[in-house]
Amino acid sequence: MKTKKTFWGLLIAFTGLCVFLFYTFYNEAKNTAIKNTNETQMVYAKLAARGIEGYFETWVGVLNGLSKMDDIIDNNAEGQRLMKVLYETHIHEISAIVRVNENGIITYLSYPKNKIGDNISELKHIQEINKRHQTIVSDMVTTVEGENIIAVHVPVFKGKDFNGSIGIIVNYKNIAKHYLDEIKIAKTGHAWVISRDGIELYSPNPNFVGKPISENLKGYPTFKPMLTEMLKGKQGYATYLYDRANGIKMKLTTKLAVYVPVHLRNTFWSIVVVSNENEALSGLVSFRNRLILIILILFIFGMIFITYGTKAWLIVKEENKRKQAEALLKESEKRYRNIYDNALEGMYQISLEGKIIQVNNAMAKLIGFENQQELLDSDITSWRQIWINENVQNEYLALLEKKEVVFEFESQCKRQDGELFWMSTNTRIVRDKMGNKLHYEGFTLDITKRKENELIIQKKIEELQWYYDIAISRELKMVELKKEINELLKKGGKDIKY
Repeated sequence: MKTKKTFWGLLIAFTGLCVFLFYTFYNEAKNTAIKNTNETQMVYAKLAARGIEGYFETWVGVLNGLSKMDDIIDNNAEGQRLMKVLYETHIHEISAIVRVNENGIITYLSYPKNKIGDNISELKHIQEINKRHQTIVSDMVTTVEGENIIAVHVPVFKGKDFNGSIGIIVNYKNIAKHYLDEIKIAKTGHAWVISRDGIELYSPNPNFVGKPISENLKGYPTFKPMLTEMLKGKQGYATYLYDRANGIKMKLTTKLAVYVPVHLRNTFWSIVVVSNENEALSGLVSFRNRLILIILILFIFGMIFITYGTKAWLIVKEENKRKQAEALLKESEKRYRNIYDNALEGMYQISLEGKIIQVNNAMAKLIGFENQQELLDSDITSWRQIWINENVQNEYLALLEKKEVVFEFESQCKRQDGELFWMSTNTRIVRDKMGNKLHYEGFTLDITKRKENELIIQKKIEELQWYYDIAISRELKMVELKKEINELLKKGGKDIKY
């Protein structure tokens, strides 16, 4: 019953261990895969953010240089020629160069020229630069033609007086194509950008562009914590649940996202690089299968071990106790060496083949030698040489192999001079830490006198029994004789005597 309980206890524990190992190793691999994906996404996001920041800073530097030129300040023919040359040189990067006076009137526009003279003072970024007299990066503006543009304006001063601004108009598609379209992670990984106010500036889904991100992702509450951090201009990692790709309804999946702020003078954007968790973990399928196979093999071998190990558990437990006793014996061997050599009982160590390893003086004298060295130097090389009866010897060895320890085993032996004597032997098997047999050891007593006394006593008992039997027999005969006498007296008409 105890063994059965132990077996089921070990089975449950080992099953739990296998499950724990699978969960631990797979979870570690999963976390590593997610971490690697996040780090890759972060590299992409930071490269895009720094690229966009550098792009705008480059143009701010160019515009700052122009704003300090007298021809630009006066907006004369030479200044307009310079702006035209700059536009034509960078026509693949920008949509237009514009000069606006302090009242918000366009005084020069590289393209289209029919807009010169228009009043754009109602535009938010023009109002802001007229108010703050500092470099301004506008929010995204959608033109009549449907293009999404960003304006960068640098203030122009004539002396200390504000004299309007000079700016460039950037087609946002150019920025997106150069810095964002190329961000591809696995099959569905992509980037999107929002403004400081939460307007989606860039998205693989064109229907989302220009709309509030909170409206685009309405109904996805797991997205809100990340949005809150993005609108604060922070950087970090996040996960959320989503079920669309490029506007197409799909299975609800977990998204891995990183977000990085893009600092642009008076404002900031936030770039998000996102990918599906399933794609990040797709490389773990083979690892998971191999891990399951390894755990299964481990479980099978573990079950075999538990099955056979449980049966031997009680034996091992006893073996451990014996080993502990043996270790204590070895530790105290040196301390008790003197006791060993001078003990009254005969003590010995014998090899597994029966060869005498060592004995104490009492043992040597018991066999008929003066001391232990004389015995070790003698012709008696095997313990079996002193035994009389081989059957008794075999019985003793079998009992020793079976029980490991034999107590008070009585046998008749002979001394080196041929004299017979009786001894009582106590022997045990000595093993090493690995459980391998090393030798036998024990002690013995000369019980010859006791045996002789037992024989004398036995003889006395037999004699007494003989006398007892004679006495009883005589008594029985006397009883019969008295009965016969009484019968004869009766027949003769006389009174019985007995």
